[in-house]
Amino acid sequence: MQINELSEKQLDELAQKIVVSIRKDREQEKKLFKKRAFHNAKLLMSNYHKLKAHSRAVEEHVEEVQGSFWEHKWLNLDILMQNKAKSVKLMKHVDICLKAYEQMCKSSNKPEDRRKWRIINKRYIDVPLLSEDKLAEQLHVDRSTVNRNCNEALTDLSVILFGIDMINDW
Repeated sequence: MQINELSEKQLDELAQKIVVSIRKDREQEKKLFKKRAFHNAKLLMSNYHKLKAHSRAVEEHVEEVQGSFWEHKWLNLDILMQNKAKSVKLMKHVDICLKAYEQMCKSSNKPEDRRKWRIINKRYIDVPLLSEDKLAEQLHVDRSTVNRNCNEALTDLSVILFGIDMINDW
């Protein structure tokens, strides 16, 4: 059967099915993106100190290489350094986002927002890093509250880190 053999009604039904299928695919993609973004935010925070150390090492290496024999056109490390520079740029972005989140939480009138920052800060940034149990004890809340607030904070950070794609209704 050729497409020109279909009736107007059949073409409309076919078009409607295609539209529904595309919408479903887009919704699945959005859900997958949000899931990945949350996972990536959690990974970033879990590896925060390692990534910061890596960034410092890369920045020091770039300073050492400038003006040295490694800058010769046959020995250039640009390709390797471009990849490492992505890490440095990412961590600068993470630090800016963390500062913004800290300010949001600290300026909030809700005690749970201030607690979310304290949990993120003490769990992933300030040394020594504290476990959920230690945080619960220190904050005088249940461990489940710490876990819930931490997940809420990571969701908030996902929006700050990855932008508009993390918001459902756009």
